[in-house]
Amino acid sequence: MTLSDFSQLKQQVVRTIVNSDSHSHLLQSLKEVFRESINSVRRFEKISTIGQLLNVLELRGLLSEDNVEPLKDIARKTDSSELLHKVNKYEDSHVPRDYGNYYGVSEKGNKTLLSETINSSPFESGMSKRKKDRMTRTVVEEIGSFWRDLARSLKIRECKIDEIDHNHRTLATKALKMMELFEERADQKK
Repeated sequence: MTLSDFSQLKQQVVRTIVNSDSHSHLLQSLKEVFRESINSVRRFEKISTIGQLLNVLELRGLLSEDNVEPLKDIARKTDSSELLHKVNKYEDSHVPRDYGNYYGVSEKGNKTLLSETINSSPFESGMSKRKKDRMTRTVVEEIGSFWRDLARSLKIRECKIDEIDHNHRTLATKALKMMELFEERADQKK
């Protein structure tokens, strides 16, 4: 199994910092640069390696395959022109993904993408019935108690949500009924 270009780039950053003469000073300096993004005193204090710092930046959504700006900042701090060149080369050659899931996009775009997603039916052309059923089954199995939040995001009226909640016992049947209701509404919009 080969590592993605992004993973290789992160490993290169880790190697460069670990091989630096002032590794601990550099790590502390980088932690200070990203202190606001880390956003937790306890987490900040627990970071003892550059790998942990990169993981936290990924968890906070600051670092991703589509946003390597933090790696550029780190490369500038290390004064490694070779590392900065590799980050720039990755950034130039990387093609950003289109997100099918609105949770994967930045905060600014969430509202717009959500309304676009709701207004365009996912059950329209180009998708086989089998694929629709598999998607519905996956959502029903995985959604758990968050089915109400999804229903609200799909603009299902609160009275319908309460009705589903009252008439069905298990979370799976509630989620299934919510998905059926959404599909009915989406089909009517055609």
